[in-house]
Amino acid sequence: MCMANWSELPCDIIEHLTSFLPIQDYHRFSAVCRNWRMVAKQKRYSPIQQIPWLALGTEENKRKFYNLLEDRHYYLDVPNLRDKVLCGSSYGWLFTLDRKSKFHMINPLTRECYDLPTPPPFLEGDLGMYEQDVPRYLEAESDDEEKHEFLREFFEESQRVLVVKSIFDYDPSTRPDFTVVILYGDNDSPAFWRPGENAGTDITGLPGVLEDIAFFDGKVYAVQPPFDSNHSVIYTFEVGTDPKATKVELQVPRHGNPNYFIEYQNFSVNYLVVFDGKLHLVERFIERTEHRLTTEFVVHELDLEGNNYSTRQHINGHTIFLGGNAPVVINPCQFPHCMKDAIYFTDLEFGHNELYGAEDLGIYDMIRKSITPYYPREIFHHTLAAPIWFTPNPW
Repeated sequence: MCMANWSELPCDIIEHLTSFLPIQDYHRFSAVCRNWRMVAKQKRYSPIQQIPWLALGTEENKRKFYNLLEDRHYYLDVPNLRDKVLCGSSYGWLFTLDRKSKFHMINPLTRECYDLPTPPPFLEGDLGMYEQDVPRYLEAESDDEEKHEFLREFFEESQRVLVVKSIFDYDPSTRPDFTVVILYGDNDSPAFWRPGENAGTDITGLPGVLEDIAFFDGKVYAVQPPFDSNHSVIYTFEVGTDPKATKVELQVPRHGNPNYFIEYQNFSVNYLVVFDGKLHLVERFIERTEHRLTTEFVVHELDLEGNNYSTRQHINGHTIFLGGNAPVVINPCQFPHCMKDAIYFTDLEFGHNELYGAEDLGIYDMIRKSITPYYPREIFHHTLAAPIWFTPNPW
């Protein structure tokens, strides 16, 4: 019997096969033979939707990622990611701040990088003072270990809060006319930037702190957390010459008993998530104990035209990845290893609790209303970065 020579398959067939491969198999595919490697380098077909990796801290000058699908870690030697604070992830790009509060975005797999305008510091005096002390205490030996550690923690916290969320409207790998929208500063103020512009543009007409932002139907939507009214408030704006936000009449009351928040000092966090052609408000409830842990998620489908909402008991079998990243929604039919009707979430805080490890990472089952772990708590993650979902994008 004559054996087939797989290396001599027609190029169009080989190229089509690459579109069905997860990223780790794509690289293995390219290592089979010279012909397959040449096809893989051409990147004519984008691969299937990828399962996000968990971006962790830096170890031995390499950035650490956790591959959920294979239950293994990868270490990428990307100089532009060393000792950077991660402040967002969207379309396979990571947003970073360096020790001088310089703002960047980078695709770790292609190494493509953009320098972004740094938002105005929210603590100009303190950051200015601290910038002078950074070289002395972070790049040189110091006898005052207590002050050295205080300055390091202050700097890391200042970096992390300077930009709290960053998203795109389009993948920069496929469209050069993309827009970046961020929340920055102690008031989580929104601003946007587009390639070719020297500075970002602030959005006006938004009172108070915002919790999340999302692109939907050609506009940007933002959510303000419930305060005295116990309702979440939605705003919208368009990026352009007059980016003034307007309040949407729709308001969503916070789920649950008010005493849960008042008496026990628990709290909730809002996310804006798009799936099934609708904008959704996702509430995350966290108990404030000696180790803050997420207890529940509630998903509301927003009817923006009718100024109404409905609370969903399931999410149509989808899987949602939430955290400091732009939300990722996948169809688990393509990934049977992922739980259906589930929300994979990450820690809100960076750091590592000696008793509880990486505290608040888990999978929330929308049907059973239960939480199971996906990442061992005993594994340390560096304090410089809260875990964040990152979708590998080799294009």
